[in-house]
Amino acid sequence: MSTVALPTSSARRRVRTVAVTLAVVVAAVWIARRPLLVAIGSMLVVEDALAPVDVIAISSAGVREDSLEAAQLYHDGISRRLVVAKWFDEPLDAELRRIGVQNLDATSLALAILEHSGVPSSAVTVVPGPVAGTEDEVVATAEYVRAVDAHGVLFLAPRTHTARARWLLRRLLPPAVQLVVRSGRLDHFEVDGWWRHRDQSREVMAEYFRWLNSALLGDRWHSPHATPE
Repeated sequence: MSTVALPTSSARRRVRTVAVTLAVVVAAVWIARRPLLVAIGSMLVVEDALAPVDVIAISSAGVREDSLEAAQLYHDGISRRLVVAKWFDEPLDAELRRIGVQNLDATSLALAILEHSGVPSSAVTVVPGPVAGTEDEVVATAEYVRAVDAHGVLFLAPRTHTARARWLLRRLLPPAVQLVVRSGRLDHFEVDGWWRHRDQSREVMAEYFRWLNSALLGDRWHSPHATPE
């Protein structure tokens, strides 16, 4: 009859050491979880100081919040020129129009918000597109800034998009152009509490994938409907 070898004292010590080490690591992660989570959210966000600029560009990713913010900044005298990129026309939009359903695409919604906020149409420029995301909007904005020889631009985007938008714009704009990137005051993303909200948690994970697409993959998810870079 075979016998089962019992663990030696040295083997038991190694097991205890590994178990204690794992317990310490888990405890350390648990204790440091809040600063770690805050750091994860903070890395996605920039909020540059407000300054007068030649152009304010509105991202369609947060069209309601950012259009309202742009209107307020216009009235505050931050800029007298607002820019919205033309969103691509989705087949579903065309079908809704065909059956008589009123449906505003991102560009039309931005224009409506600006109009109802008291911004004159003469102060708003629709940049030719079509665009289908932040990458495309950044390209369209940079092209417009260069075309009109603007010396400063403020790009309004959802809070989780701001760090990526700034990185992309800085690569495309001339170094002499003043760049300000911010989110609207009505943007609800909480850097110090995003993990408590399902929608914000999903947005954080999605934005890190967008960073992967932008920084490492060269925008492999580029929409075929949008203007190529």
